[in-house]
Amino acid sequence: MKKNRKHYLFNWLFPFIIFHLSTMVNSSILFVSDRDWNSEIYIMDMTGNNLRNLTNSPKADNKPSWSPDRQQIVFQRSSNANAGKNKGKNGKTDIYIMDKEGEKLRQLTDHPSNNYDPAWSPDGQKIAFVSNRGGHKQVAIYVIDANGNNLRQITKGVELVSITSPNWSPDGRQVVFVSWVINKGKKAKSSGIFTIDTNGKNIREVTKKAKLQSVKTPRWSPDGKQIVFSAVRGDKKGDEIYIVDINGNNLQQLTESGWDNNHPTWSPNGRVLMFFRQERSDTKGRGGRTRLFSVDLTGYNLREVVTPTDASDPAW
Repeated sequence: MKKNRKHYLFNWLFPFIIFHLSTMVNSSILFVSDRDWNSEIYIMDMTGNNLRNLTNSPKADNKPSWSPDRQQIVFQRSSNANAGKNKGKNGKTDIYIMDKEGEKLRQLTDHPSNNYDPAWSPDGQKIAFVSNRGGHKQVAIYVIDANGNNLRQITKGVELVSITSPNWSPDGRQVVFVSWVINKGKKAKSSGIFTIDTNGKNIREVTKKAKLQSVKTPRWSPDGKQIVFSAVRGDKKGDEIYIVDINGNNLQQLTESGWDNNHPTWSPNGRVLMFFRQERSDTKGRGGRTRLFSVDLTGYNLREVVTPTDASDPAW
């Protein structure tokens, strides 16, 4: 009996331990904070220890993303420190790369337009990003080599409005992104998630069946089978976290908070998600906190990832 009990405990505890150890592998987290009244990129351990400011710049730094080997970080920098966390509307925004220590900084794009939402390809050779260099109404996804060569436009020849948040498939053959319009001549009613081959062909709407609004920041799962994103559904208040199969089936809502939950990112093992939650301001106009949370793919085990400061835009 004791032997069977030990066998049972081993069979239960061993996978549990392995699971939690695997989530701690490569567990340094990148995130953005404006604790110094300016958006800057920080790094810390999963425990919240070893906090370091990697950019420490008077300019606004946002949207960090690890290279596949976790030796470099790509991010967007606005020339105006008050430009906010998205496109740098009050100042020119370009793409930069630095090493994991915040050193060896180099500018990847240098164009009068805004260049933002960078994402590293799985092979570490290319960066996808969004730019309006074709004109104010011609926002498109571009790909450039990590050394700054071979710029090319992916989304062209189709009517797409307000493109944001490109992210690579694990095999590097496709990019997922958000857009408001795909059919020429039809008025946009809500945003959706789309995929496109990196050669600019085979564009497809993933969330066509879902009744969602204000879709944001899709991220491909490490196994290539699902996409996580945030969105508002129906008459609900606040963005919640969802996952969906790449064929658009099996839509699942993982959070139910009433707050704004955004920018989900996958753990290295693909079993846990991290995102930031923005609490709304109170009746006196005082701003709500911005905190990091993690949740299992089942929607259970929601917990706060403790940070020494308000945090957004996590990259695991």
